[in-house]
Amino acid sequence: MKHTTILISILAIAACGGKTPPPAEPKEPEPEPAAPAPEPVPAPEPTPAPEPPPPPPAPKTLYAQAALVPVKGAKIKGATVTFTQEGDQPVAVASNGWFDGLKPGKYHLVVHEATDCGPNATRAGKPMGAADVPFTAAKGMDALSIAQAATIQLQGDAAVIGHALVLHADAKGKSGKALACGAIAAAGE
Repeated sequence: MKHTTILISILAIAACGGKTPPPAEPKEPEPEPAAPAPEPVPAPEPTPAPEPPPPPPAPKTLYAQAALVPVKGAKIKGATVTFTQEGDQPVAVASNGWFDGLKPGKYHLVVHEATDCGPNATRAGKPMGAADVPFTAAKGMDALSIAQAATIQLQGDAAVIGHALVLHADAKGKSGKALACGAIAAAGE
């Protein structure tokens, strides 16, 4: 039976012309259906450019003044001493007018702890901290102008507003005899 199967196989091959059938041509794959187009996404709105920060505020300028009047026995004319402080800069000290009769030499403007010009305010020895502005008076001066008085403050714990300002003669580099006094008050521009 084995032979019979082989014989039938040979006859089948011979009946086909002895040739094996050509291989079938490969079929092209059918195209896949196209995916649905995504819905258009709207473009995001552009973010606005950040606004520049506002400029810093202008430094605050503070003003104070003291109308100094001569103390008993002083032979000078009084004048008003002004104080100006811009921001945290040192205080500028000036005067409106001059202490007529003040001789050329060294002097001190000293802030005292007292709030008025009573007897305690005009004596040296009661200064407020280091609030001493030395200056030199020259012949022909008509006003005082000190650009930076670092020992004077118009704001904070060491503010001189509300205290007495005393003009002292110089005594070997320190404040000596009192010549004029006035209370320091806040002032406008």
